[in-house]
Amino acid sequence: MIAFEPTIARLKDAGFAHVEGLLEMAALTEPPRVSPALFIVPERSAASPNQYGAGAIDQKVTETFTVVITLEAVRRVGGTSEALQENAKKVMDALLGWKHPEAAKPCEFAGERLMSLQGRQVSWGMSFSTSRHIRKVSQ
Repeated sequence: MIAFEPTIARLKDAGFAHVEGLLEMAALTEPPRVSPALFIVPERSAASPNQYGAGAIDQKVTETFTVVITLEAVRRVGGTSEALQENAKKVMDALLGWKHPEAAKPCEFAGERLMSLQGRQVSWGMSFSTSRHIRKVSQ
């Protein structure tokens, strides 16, 4: 799994004040007080077969993670809020094509979906993927 901190720093540099990881999201006992609140959630690590024969291991690992955007729902009289679209665009601009320091290639967009619609909170997930290599000389 790649480290969360570089992604968190990248999103904070893009103007998001509240960005945390999976464990901080899981520890919430009430909705975030800041809107938007972003959380980095690892989704999956998938490894390809070893590229070398006996004596060495070299595997490409594709990492997929989701940025969960949590917003407080606001009813607009005579219009529709574009807050979700605006924040999703900022996330896309920050991460699409950005190379995580531990990755071998830049981040690619992998899709998005509604994560939760509860009370006055909306959570929208934007997934990204990147890859890295794990290498080891066999003993």
